[in-house]
Amino acid sequence: MNDHVRMNVHLIGGQNAGWFEGKTVLLLQLSSIICGSVLVLLLCAYGYILWDKHAARRRVVVQAKWLHEFNAEGEGSALRNYFDTGELDSALLNMSGDQQAVLQGILLQRLSQGPREMELARIRFLSWRVFESSYRTRLGSRKWSVRVNTLLYVEQFHMIELLPKLEDILRSASCTPLERFIILRMYARTGYMRVLKELLRKDTLLSDSQYLQILLPLTDEMWLKLMEHFKELSYQVQCTFIDALRIRDEQTDNAISLLESLILGGDAELRTRSLQALAHVEKKDKRLLRQLLLVWNEQGDERPRSERLVVARLMGSIREEAFVPLLKRLMGDPSFQIRQEAANSLARYEQAVEELRYTASEHPDKYARQIAEETLERKQYGRKMD
Repeated sequence: MNDHVRMNVHLIGGQNAGWFEGKTVLLLQLSSIICGSVLVLLLCAYGYILWDKHAARRRVVVQAKWLHEFNAEGEGSALRNYFDTGELDSALLNMSGDQQAVLQGILLQRLSQGPREMELARIRFLSWRVFESSYRTRLGSRKWSVRVNTLLYVEQFHMIELLPKLEDILRSASCTPLERFIILRMYARTGYMRVLKELLRKDTLLSDSQYLQILLPLTDEMWLKLMEHFKELSYQVQCTFIDALRIRDEQTDNAISLLESLILGGDAELRTRSLQALAHVEKKDKRLLRQLLLVWNEQGDERPRSERLVVARLMGSIREEAFVPLLKRLMGDPSFQIRQEAANSLARYEQAVEELRYTASEHPDKYARQIAEETLERKQYGRKMD
């Protein structure tokens, strides 16, 4: 290698060494900056945690103080004076956020204790005067949890003055199914007719349990309206509506007419639910049920299990001699529960002992013979115990 080549190699190596030395210094500086930034962030986070804990402890102390003052005996307590006389002191209207939180807890506790009508009215009036502004603000929050909790407070305090605001929430595209449920439940409890329009919607967004909680507290006027528009309801709401009729123990002529029309329909689910509801109605037309069950006898084996079970139970309450052959046939049903229900229904008839003995010895189905024998033994044992 000549001298010229050696000189070039030496120069290139020197340049590379300088380049690496410069990069190393730069990396050290960047590492220092990053470490310093992380340290500052950690110190800020630690300081925030300390401040938050201090603020929380201070909030607890302040709320305990206000709780003591609100619950104080004697003339010094503006809240106690309000519940005793109904006079609203200005001190109750000009409250800080901590004071409002304490007052809200006290009022909710009073509501849970089942206050009398006068106290209930004063709780609702006070909550409206104190919380109305803050609740309006929270209902417009972007946080879902804040909106839902506020809706629950509005419902518990029965703030009917905020119903127009709730309509805006329903029309909003951001309204979630849970928010819709809480609003509709409040509509139902306050007798707000807008709930009927929502129940007539074809897009069912709620569960059966939620619809049931909305339907049960409806006023009599709303019930009548819904029965008039029953065919316009979605299928899910129709099924839940029948269950609500049964739970409310509706005995009106309109309710009974609706149930009697449904048990003659072609939908098995609605028939079953209507039969279950009619079983609890004292004014039901037994002649109509009798005719229905006799017609049902022709296609009974093809009916769903739930309907066969309800029919077996109904035949025990109506107790017509024409049902005895059908009950015997149901005692051979593939479902044990239906066999048992049919046997129990047959045991309630006057000729039960003779029919059960005949079934136990002559029925072609072994399950029917077995269940008849067991039912006969229980019935005879019960007579001996008497």
